Amino acid sequence: MRDTIDWFINNPRVSNLLALMLVFGGLLAIPQTRQETLPNVPLERIGVVSLLPGASPQTIEQLLCTPIENVIYGIEGITDLMSDAREGRCAITVDVLEGFATRDVRDQIATRVAALNDLPEDASPPLVEELVFRNRVSQVLLTGDLSPRDLYTAAREMRRRMLDYPEISQVEIEGLPEREVAVEVSRSDLYRFGLSFSDLATAISNDVERVTGGLLRTPQSDALIQAGEAPVSADEYRKVLVRQGGAGDTLRLEEVATVVDGFSQNTMGAWLNGQPAAALDVYRIGNQNVLDVADAVRNFMAETPLPQGMRLVLWQDDAEEYRGRSELLWRNAAQALLVLVLILTLFLGLRMSVWVAAGIPVSMLGACILLPLLGESFNTISLFAFILVLGIVVDDAIVVGESVHDEIGKTGHSRSAVARGTNKVAKPVVFAVLTTALAFTPLLFLPGPEGELMRVIPIVAIGILILSLVESLWILPAHLNSSEPKTPGRLDRLSDRMNARFDRLMTRFFVPVLEFTLYWRYTLVAAASGLILLSLALVHSGWLTLVMFSRVEGDRVMADVVFPEGTSTQRVAETVQALQHSGQALAEQMIIKFDEPLIVDVLAEQGHRRKISTASDPDAHRRARVSLALAPGERPISADELAYRWRSLHQGIPDALSVRFHASLTEIKPDIYINLYHPNLGTLETMGRDLQAQLEQLDGLHEIGNSMNARFTQIQVSATPAARHYGLTERALGQQVAAAFHGVIVDRLPEDDHEVPVVLRLPTAESNSLWHLEQLPITLADGSSAPLSALATLQEIQTPALISHYDRRRTATLTALVDDNLTSPGQVMEHLQANWLGNLAQQYPGATWAVAGKPKAIAEFIDYLGLSYLLALIGMFCLLTIAFGTYWQPILILLAIPFGLVGAFLGHAALGYELTLWSIVGIIAVSGVVVNDNLVLISAVNEMAKAGERIKDTVVKAVCSRFRSIVLTSLTTFIGVAPLILENSAQARFLIPMAISLAFGVLFATLITLLIVPCLYLIGEDARLFVQRLQMRIPTASEDDDVEQAYANGRICGLKNGSASNPYLNEVLHASWEAGFTDECEAGVRRPVMHAR
Repeated sequence: MRDTIDWFINNPRVSNLLALMLVFGGLLAIPQTRQETLPNVPLERIGVVSLLPGASPQTIEQLLCTPIENVIYGIEGITDLMSDAREGRCAITVDVLEGFATRDVRDQIATRVAALNDLPEDASPPLVEELVFRNRVSQVLLTGDLSPRDLYTAAREMRRRMLDYPEISQVEIEGLPEREVAVEVSRSDLYRFGLSFSDLATAISNDVERVTGGLLRTPQSDALIQAGEAPVSADEYRKVLVRQGGAGDTLRLEEVATVVDGFSQNTMGAWLNGQPAAALDVYRIGNQNVLDVADAVRNFMAETPLPQGMRLVLWQDDAEEYRGRSELLWRNAAQALLVLVLILTLFLGLRMSVWVAAGIPVSMLGACILLPLLGESFNTISLFAFILVLGIVVDDAIVVGESVHDEIGKTGHSRSAVARGTNKVAKPVVFAVLTTALAFTPLLFLPGPEGELMRVIPIVAIGILILSLVESLWILPAHLNSSEPKTPGRLDRLSDRMNARFDRLMTRFFVPVLEFTLYWRYTLVAAASGLILLSLALVHSGWLTLVMFSRVEGDRVMADVVFPEGTSTQRVAETVQALQHSGQALAEQMIIKFDEPLIVDVLAEQGHRRKISTASDPDAHRRARVSLALAPGERPISADELAYRWRSLHQGIPDALSVRFHASLTEIKPDIYINLYHPNLGTLETMGRDLQAQLEQLDGLHEIGNSMNARFTQIQVSATPAARHYGLTERALGQQVAAAFHGVIVDRLPEDDHEVPVVLRLPTAESNSLWHLEQLPITLADGSSAPLSALATLQEIQTPALISHYDRRRTATLTALVDDNLTSPGQVMEHLQANWLGNLAQQYPGATWAVAGKPKAIAEFIDYLGLSYLLALIGMFCLLTIAFGTYWQPILILLAIPFGLVGAFLGHAALGYELTLWSIVGIIAVSGVVVNDNLVLISAVNEMAKAGERIKDTVVKAVCSRFRSIVLTSLTTFIGVAPLILENSAQARFLIPMAISLAFGVLFATLITLLIVPCLYLIGEDARLFVQRLQMRIPTASEDDDVEQAYANGRICGLKNGSASNPYLNEVLHASWEAGFTDECEAGVRRPVMHAR
């Protein structure tokens, strides 16, 4: 290593070329690197969906979910097999274990499911697909005083125009009901013409069916033969031939039914400030650049002419988050670089500080080369990593620069002085960087989607650290050697005065404190250990909570309402309208109170669809959302306070499953998530009600949910003996009822790039009461018909609207949110386990329970991170053992890591922040800084110990020699991230927990390095000497001993207890013993205490 450093110092042009290669390589790589808000990562999850229209949840469970689960369950590589059976639909998801290819597992599932031959004939073939995240870039609202049909037509046209831009590849329309051509036939017409739904469905299918008749080959050309012509519009279905009599009489569909070209009955809609609106969602696919797509959307809005009364509104631009993070990174990097240069100039001089600070852009731009090579991108997560490492990237350069500065101060500026200063700290710097990089390795192998998202953090961090090491050892020394000042300038003289004053302050204030702490080292270490226990108590007691992602207040206030199964679309629409009115009333109140508009837009959505992944969303029609867009910039009232006032304005919604007023950018997940298991559905419902009652009695819990609460009204149709007499079974009756009330898809009409279903059913006016069901004409075997009430009994019963399975077991899920001011999730679970859950098996034989959801994810994450971090610590220990050639000093350095965590925990508690995933990333960086500083310090102690001075004096001198570099590295790290803590933007709120961990952790780690580690070092020496004393026996002195034996006996006594009486009377032997005793005591910590014999 020494030869390599000397070679680069002697060849500065090579160092310059290496720096230029890293800088220009990074500049060239940046435009080639994909830019996105969040990376497209696989969910490692597979979905299976099958439909059986009109079937009850219990029927779906028995006929669809259970058979599919049974064939899936044995496939290797799957875990967490979950299914939901609800009206007409079975949805199954399975997670794929780490190490198995999701696509291969999906193919195995598809093969097994396709081989099932006992599924109902009228069930749709199960659809098997891999679920992935979807990256929406922008949402554009098209709004105006338009009819639903005109709005739909305009939205389709806007989508077509948007896709004309080459940067835009995927646009989806939301906020509009689904298109549908309804063929509605009344009960009276069925009686009048003697028809059934089956007759009409067959007639329509036969008339519109296309049959290919092959090729007609002639000598001139080939011609395709085809029978039948497909309709191209809804009007053409009116001419469908239903029946033709023997006398030439014909009966066409328009004489029997009404053809309505409109929208489905599951109504969805959106309104912006009271006017109908449609949303155009723009997604990024493949390697598209998020900024290019967002710019194309803005260009489209600026360039597209609109008819009078119609306008386009950019409601959401997710690329702004990426822009904000990028600007935040560059702004903080510029601030940190400026302050860094100023501080280093005060201590090291202008030239040296500039060259040391130059390591930041060189290392960061060099790391940009790695991103496209490893398939990574610039996104909000990778920008996290750049901001994280911003504060520690120059630590090794500061150590090298400070060492060179000292050598130059001793001998003057020369090539040899630069080489000596660099080589002096090269070994500890190399091992410090390697151990810091090793601290980030656990993040490389985190499981699940979160692990995939975070994998770029260690890639960026480790890359920057390695390149900073290259810069500090191969590039920086050459620059320092070539930047010899001809005459000391004003800044150099200022630096000299600053260093002299700094040394005086250190000698006057710090050294006495250090000596005091060394004297009381056991007391101080015990007190610091107490702080560790206090920090752990903060987490255990719930004072400091751990969540995956912190809640961040956004620029919108939202009201989200979820209704149970069976809720009518009219009820959802009424709720949307009421929320919209109360939101507009709140906006008017704010104008009166603050004399400025705080709420600028109100968007109401009936049927809010969640589209973060490719998973289907069957519950969308039961959800309502109203969003209040707030004015940008500083506001006299917080968004959370506005949400509270809005909640107080709106009356309760007792029939809703959940009602939530919030202003959070992140998805709010339950803090309490418990699965109850029992094979009996009735017992499971009772268990769910009992646990819900227990939760409702606890303070601090709100939005308590029970998956078994949702009830479904089911009308049981049972065939009478009369029906069986006519050859009708319950299945045949059910099929005719389903065709009339649910509808039968008889054809699909092509429209642009999709198909519109053609549905045959009863009119809405004849399918909205029990009387209409009773009077439904049922076709008998002889072609006649009779009302359903004459052939079947109808019984109204209540059943669960949702039946869930987990690993093929029936389950009820209980959830709740926790108010951190009143209790904590840990305290709630401890109470439940000590009471209700602890007695569950006795109260309900065969019942079990388990934690699921967010609490389970957090527990698994902590377990995995703990194991992987333990392996990283073992790797650090091995590296440090190689560096020091001993075992106890690496243990000493690693023991300092828990003390460094105290600062991070106390910082979160003091500022009122939760511990998050990003906090843990910052804590990992803190552990690297702790190891870095202490490795350099212990190396200095070992180097100075060669002089043979007392250990205590050696420790004091070593700490003083490294005091400036440790303070500088800690100060620059703190400055690198401190501005983030003061940021108020939404982009910075995600980063603040990480900044708190690093900033406060580094400050506390500095005290640990300067005070606790020296104490631990002396305690280690005490332990080593104590062991040696135990292993040694004080020899028996004799006047017959020679001089060498007397000297050896004196050293043994000095090593053994440091206080003894001279056993010799002979003056020569007495003097020899005293010399040995004194030499050993001076080599130790205590002063010799001798007693005359």
